[in-house]
Amino acid sequence: MRKQPFEDETATLVVELDEADQSDLDAALDAADGSLERELQLGSLLVTMPETSVDEFCSMDGLARVETADTLGLAIDDGE
Repeated sequence: MRKQPFEDETATLVVELDEADQSDLDAALDAADGSLERELQLGSLLVTMPETSVDEFCSMDGLARVETADTLGLAIDDGE
């Protein structure tokens, strides 16, 4: 997804913050044209953004972990 993103696809990611705070995340999501969907268990956050923005978002300082929601086996309903 980071190396060959699809122009018209949306990425759903699970993010854990390390040294970043909520304002850092908000700024990175704004830059990535993304949004915070909801808080998950154990401090993880569910975010969405265009696949073309994932590489830049993942380079944000202060992230502990970024995984796709599908990798973690979350049943995310995308409305389709």
